[in-house]
Amino acid sequence: MKKILILAAAACCFGMMRAQPDWENPAVLGVNKEPPHASFIPFPDATKALRGENSERVISLNGKWKFRWSPDPDHRPADFYRQDFNTENWDEIHVPGNWQTQGYGTPVYTNITYPFRRDPPRVTSDPPRFYTSYAARNPVGSYRRNFTLSAADLLGNVFIHFEGVESAMYLWVNGQKVGYSQGSYTPAEFNITPYVKAGQNSVSVEVYRWCDGSYLEDQDMWRLSGIFRDVDLVLRPPLYLRDFYLTTDLDEDYRDARMKLQTVLRNTLAVEAEGIRLKVSLYHPSGELVDEHFLEKENIRIPAGEESMVILEKLVEQPALWTDEEPNLYTLVISVEQNGKMLEAIPWKFGFREVELRNRQLYVNGKSIKIRGVNRHEHHPRMGRHVDWQTMVKDIELLKRANVNLVRTSHYPNDPRWYRLCDEYGLFVMDEANQESHDFGTGSRVLGDDPVWEAAHVDRGVSMVERDKNHTCVLIWSLGNEGGAGRDLVAMRKAMEEIDTTRPYFYHADMQVSDFRDADYPTPEELAAWVWEDTTKMLFMREYAHAMGNSLGNLKEYWEVIYGNSLYLGGCIWDFVDQGLIRKMDEENMSIESFHAGTALREGEFFAFGGDFGDRPNDGEFCINGLVGPDRIPHPHYYELQKVYQGVWMELADPEKREIRIDNKYFFTSLDRFDAFFILLEEGVEVKKVALPAIDLPPGEVMSLSLSVDPGEMKPGLEYTGRIEFCLKTDLKWAPAGTPVAREEFLLQEKDLSTEVSSVGEELKTEEGPEVIRVKGKNFSVSFSRKTGAVLSYQVNDRDYLGSLPLEPYFWKPANNNQQRNGYEQRLGAWKEAAAYRKPVSFSMGSENGQVRLDYLFDLPVGNSRLMISYLVGGNGLIRVQLHYTPGEGEIPLIPKFGMRLSLQGSLHQVAWYGRGPHENYPDRKSSAFLGRYSMNLEEFITPYISTQDNANRCDTRWVVFSDRQGNGIRFGGLQPFCFRAWPYTEYDIEQTTHDYELPRRDQITVNIDLLLHGVGGSNSWGKRTLDRYTLKGDREWSYGFTISPVSVNP
Repeated sequence: MKKILILAAAACCFGMMRAQPDWENPAVLGVNKEPPHASFIPFPDATKALRGENSERVISLNGKWKFRWSPDPDHRPADFYRQDFNTENWDEIHVPGNWQTQGYGTPVYTNITYPFRRDPPRVTSDPPRFYTSYAARNPVGSYRRNFTLSAADLLGNVFIHFEGVESAMYLWVNGQKVGYSQGSYTPAEFNITPYVKAGQNSVSVEVYRWCDGSYLEDQDMWRLSGIFRDVDLVLRPPLYLRDFYLTTDLDEDYRDARMKLQTVLRNTLAVEAEGIRLKVSLYHPSGELVDEHFLEKENIRIPAGEESMVILEKLVEQPALWTDEEPNLYTLVISVEQNGKMLEAIPWKFGFREVELRNRQLYVNGKSIKIRGVNRHEHHPRMGRHVDWQTMVKDIELLKRANVNLVRTSHYPNDPRWYRLCDEYGLFVMDEANQESHDFGTGSRVLGDDPVWEAAHVDRGVSMVERDKNHTCVLIWSLGNEGGAGRDLVAMRKAMEEIDTTRPYFYHADMQVSDFRDADYPTPEELAAWVWEDTTKMLFMREYAHAMGNSLGNLKEYWEVIYGNSLYLGGCIWDFVDQGLIRKMDEENMSIESFHAGTALREGEFFAFGGDFGDRPNDGEFCINGLVGPDRIPHPHYYELQKVYQGVWMELADPEKREIRIDNKYFFTSLDRFDAFFILLEEGVEVKKVALPAIDLPPGEVMSLSLSVDPGEMKPGLEYTGRIEFCLKTDLKWAPAGTPVAREEFLLQEKDLSTEVSSVGEELKTEEGPEVIRVKGKNFSVSFSRKTGAVLSYQVNDRDYLGSLPLEPYFWKPANNNQQRNGYEQRLGAWKEAAAYRKPVSFSMGSENGQVRLDYLFDLPVGNSRLMISYLVGGNGLIRVQLHYTPGEGEIPLIPKFGMRLSLQGSLHQVAWYGRGPHENYPDRKSSAFLGRYSMNLEEFITPYISTQDNANRCDTRWVVFSDRQGNGIRFGGLQPFCFRAWPYTEYDIEQTTHDYELPRRDQITVNIDLLLHGVGGSNSWGKRTLDRYTLKGDREWSYGFTISPVSVNP
């Protein structure tokens, strides 16, 4: 009756809707669907339920289905569900999976723009001709397969359960129409008992790429379609547990808990059911039985064809509490019996946990917490929106190892298995409803305040809360992302709260329905200066630090602000994984043959982004903004997140006393839970490692620790650093014992790097020509351009190590993704060719202590600035190089980098250095890269960002050596710490290509030796700039120097 009333009201609102199909009618959300309920798996008895293996009450329909793709509804096989319809010549497709990732239709990536013409509720109106949807107006996928049931299977109820279908579906069983559903990311469940028979049955599913619901599914992601989550048959007895809701209310001391279990029993028989017994057994996290009859109620009666709610509750004394840091999970087994006969048993793992929002703080089990979060899309590079179990486990291990404590399910409810992992591994969840209409504008009232769309909004919130309400990991409910505002959102929250009031609610587009203030993508300075409109609410950054490409600068600065203000809850990085899809270079579409080939690239493949499939409109590489690649290999900035998010912050508070300040940033864990070590390094090489006594520091507390280093342990004239590491004492699900969870380094003794200069060696000879000056020693020679001051060659034992690019000043750095959209090239572009157009002012050459000195002075074409280059050549082949920049007058733009560039012969592909590493680091993203000695080949050294951009820098370098396989090569040593980059391609190559695979592998190595370079930035990728402190001012002086020397195995 309720459904009929909704449809009638909608028809009155706009009469033309009657002519529209279900999938273009926002009043039709489903036909004959079961009401939403908690996710769980029924078993035939308690023993099997406790074992928790595959249940015989669940029959998987995953696998290969017969499939036909049609470009639009008019060309679909409309009667394919008929029993006599022949699908023998149809293709086969994998379920679960998107059809675009198996070679059918076109994946479309857009951030905001709808991929069809915006004309709600219609999705088939004429779009612009260049749209992919112009020719393929609304593709339809027709699925069909058979399944077999025994006579015993038909003694109760048979349900078919679809975990996720995008975006709308019709269902037939044995040729009979069963129902309809839309809403892609929550289940569609149908009771098919009247339609099935013993023996072979057929199921037919018609899936529409878009429907009116797609107006609420405008998320920043690949627009894909199909049956992309599990499909199961679920067998239930005539009397069964339809739903349950579990809460654990802790007392004021957070010691004891009042556990409440609300159950809904359904009787599908035509007669009253009596003699029903509901029994609940409780098991400790250790697996031991706590109480077989923990909760129990007997003599329950349920009228024919009706439901009955049974509520059980009990006080539990001193349970082990669940937190993200210690996820203690108990197990319930709920048994339903009738007249002594077991009907079914349902297991459920849960934790005792309480969430509160009070005093403008978020509390878990009475402890105020911060959210060190990450946004995560469900993405697999071959399977699309379907993420297999192994990849989910990899994801959660990566998140836990990165010290993340909350994942936001951006921007839709995730696969139910993900919540199970979060419960088990210990990861808070912001569970987000599948509601976004960004193309209308965030906070728009076009849909959000229209009564016609109220039911659709409400359904998306209710279906999520009902499904996930029992997961302990769910900390906050989110009403959606970048959607509308108005009455529909008010109704949505009200309906969600009618189900669950134990958690707070978040929504950034309409503050009247949110328990938090939102700030998305502020800079650290903007965050610190935030003007509070409502001081009754905490500030939460649902998205911040856009991790697109070479990014995530200034992350530490964010957290200095967050930890410094109790009203700042934290935030979620955007985002976890690059949404690249794997495409073969010689094919236009994805292939079903490689569907199950894993996440790694194979030969001839590349990671594609928007536009690579001919999809229009598209937003290019804007989907490539993860901490890890599609293959789950971490990017360098993953390690920066890991470092900043770690639960222990340390600093050298008193260098003279070597006193370390230790700040326990954990919320529930004392530091004596970890093993702690002190490591001493001499010139980047470990010389001592000792275990520290147990550090009993409670959560949120601070202490000082004096490092014990004997005076004789540190030799004069050498550099020493110390490290402190906290490591796991025992194996955990996500990492073995010994895994570092927090670490820091401290410079204990500095070294005078000017000792790089040496005049030892043979007598030098000088040959002066009109263009070239050559300085020769016993086994080497170096050539200089008289006019430009460039080093043209550097020969050792008659072998020239330099390539076609001479060593000369160079001030340009290719943009990274953050800079490509913030005017970087326009603002700093004057420096791109500034060194090439330097004009000689003076040149002099002479001798100094038996060495040859060359001094050049140039005018630069930027603000009449000047540049001095000085060389000092020693008889041992060592060259001292020094640059000094003096600004001119007027407004001078920022300098992209201050340094020199050259190319080396490609045979010198082994890179060894003493500096920060091993991973790539930049001035505003280097806290995770510790000083040490590192060595790798050039292909390992560079960072293969999917979208080509600047990469591979290493900061605070003391020296670097480029050598061949025999160990011969060239060394650069800093007169102060310096930065360097090296690639088997050029800056020009980076700027002329769009994909990493397009970068050539040249027979020369481009090397930049710099004092400093422009930071990568990290606030967003569409306008905000690198923080001032990580830029090079053009209106101040700059100086630096380094040495060049040969490295020979047999000198």
